Amino acid sequence: MFSFILNTLFLITLAPVFPQAIFLDQAINVKLYKDIDTSYSLGPELTAESALTVNLENGEVCFSKNSSKILPIASITKLMSTLIFLENRIQEWDEKILIKEEDLIINSESDNDIEPSGLNIRAGQSIELEDIFMAGLIKSANDTMKILARLINSSSDKNFVYLMNEKAQFLGMKNTIFVEPTGLDAGNKSTAEDIVKLILEIMKQDKIREALKIRTYDFPVFEINGQKNYQRVWNTDKLLGTFVNLTGAKTGYLEESGYCFAGLSNYKDKQLVVILLNAATDQVRFQEAKSLIWWSAENCQNILR
Repeated sequence: MFSFILNTLFLITLAPVFPQAIFLDQAINVKLYKDIDTSYSLGPELTAESALTVNLENGEVCFSKNSSKILPIASITKLMSTLIFLENRIQEWDEKILIKEEDLIINSESDNDIEPSGLNIRAGQSIELEDIFMAGLIKSANDTMKILARLINSSSDKNFVYLMNEKAQFLGMKNTIFVEPTGLDAGNKSTAEDIVKLILEIMKQDKIREALKIRTYDFPVFEINGQKNYQRVWNTDKLLGTFVNLTGAKTGYLEESGYCFAGLSNYKDKQLVVILLNAATDQVRFQEAKSLIWWSAENCQNILR
């Protein structure tokens, strides 16, 4: 009973500083309470260094932990890369793209590192553009992003990375910087607040939404002699098809970034954007994302009112 009274008094004391709604065009600004350590009394306890959930129905911030902290975002970078490609694409989706040496990912020889994700391809083979795009998002294949960037660099007067940063500024992602398109460089950095804006933008793209909801994807790889072999890729999102009803999510991992997650859920008919940066492990990342979705859908309005 004593603990319940203390918690009630704590919530009443903090109530004036928590806005009931934050408009999306104000870029999910939670600076009013970013210095108040409330993560553990107002929601799940997380290993993630930064986290944010937002109710898209009214722009309400349901949960925030270090949401303005600038951190490496690993393969969440690919969301911006695919967005830039879609906005600048001139090739047809069924065009066969020749794989070049510069597209390939050179894996580390260390047994202790998690090898960068990529397709099983080699220079001289060809893959249809649509398959490159889809497999890149589904498997988070780094070589596909290098291919997409190369195609835009060869047809645009602006460098691909320049276009990524230009788009970030246009979207109001003021604390975001991109240095390359795959997410393999820890120099790609952002905040949970900024990534919410990116999620809102990429979800306007049918092709990205389609890719993020596919569990497995089969596609042909063409040899120089015209023969083809099929590859299958699996979605890196382990919450796909679970009760939290994700309509799209992207994972990311680097040693420097920890385990990251950014997605959109329609759990109990509530549109929730969920961001996690630098969670402790792969499994923990998904458990914490699931906990945040459930907790936000059940408690968000009650807590903030």
